[in-house]
Amino acid sequence: MKHHPGLRVLLLLLLGCARLAAVGAGQEEPKAEETAPVQPSLESAPVIFTSAGKRDPFKDLLAGTEVADKSPGGKAPQVSIDDLVLIGIVRERGKLYALVTSGPQGFPHRIQRGDRFSDGYVVSVGEANVLFRKTSDRGITLPRPRDVIKEISQEEP
Repeated sequence: MKHHPGLRVLLLLLLGCARLAAVGAGQEEPKAEETAPVQPSLESAPVIFTSAGKRDPFKDLLAGTEVADKSPGGKAPQVSIDDLVLIGIVRERGKLYALVTSGPQGFPHRIQRGDRFSDGYVVSVGEANVLFRKTSDRGITLPRPRDVIKEISQEEP
């Protein structure tokens, strides 16, 4: 099917009029620069933090305060000797350490002679057992300290 050359001219005139009408109504024709996505410049201004009443996230929260010592020589942990389960003995540089677990999570802890607990302390660590001395029971001081021996349980095959 052939197109009439006058039809093509008529379509071009109609499109031109539509554009003129859009510009006359206040609508500008979008430019190619405006339609393309804007790429951020690497040479933009640096980011500066202003607090505007908020706490500075980079400020040291513990500045000027003393942190309590969490080492075994510090405060006694809130674990009872009765709750400990002996899982192993480790020799390191000629010294024996015991591996124990406690609580529902059962995280292992390394203990040694002199470590304190809520109701006593470790007297000695042997090749297959640990000797504890209980000085209190459920928060009440015992009139005579009681020795508790925990041994490594042998699993049956």
